[in-house]
Amino acid sequence: MYKKIPLLVKIILIHIIFMLLHYLYDWYPNDSTAIFSGINESVYQHMKIGFFAYLSFVLIEFLLTRKHISTVSSYAYSRLFSATYLPLVMMVIYLSGPLLFGQFESVISEVIFANIALLATSFTTLVIENQIEKSKPGYLLRFVIIILFILSFIEFIMFTFRLPWFDIFAIPPGY
Repeated sequence: MYKKIPLLVKIILIHIIFMLLHYLYDWYPNDSTAIFSGINESVYQHMKIGFFAYLSFVLIEFLLTRKHISTVSSYAYSRLFSATYLPLVMMVIYLSGPLLFGQFESVISEVIFANIALLATSFTTLVIENQIEKSKPGYLLRFVIIILFILSFIEFIMFTFRLPWFDIFAIPPGY
């Protein structure tokens, strides 16, 4: 194995990077920052921010620990999987707010919940990442991880500039 960054430090770093990317487009609105930052307050844009915040963290983590990584393959595949997994679990955890509390009555309560949801998302993702890193993924799992990562990467960028024709919660026309 390698010298790991403590779990709590990872969670805090991901949170800080997320917050920086959340506001980056507001500070510097252009097509370049739009790729990595949220361009609006939609759940999808927050999922995109989570994806790129996690990838940014992985780059930092790699630079800090690369000399101690013994199995680059397990390290890489666990991170590619986690980058794809984090936005999906973010949506599931974030949607637990309306499930448990209904509509938030104030912006501050929604912001507090959103930050708690982000911390829970990072924790959940890092726990799964740790377990995947301990395994040796087979050929088909590696293939699936790569395909899902590439699709996620492309979709998060393309749907920033061209929204898909459907909304996850909207009733399709004609029904």
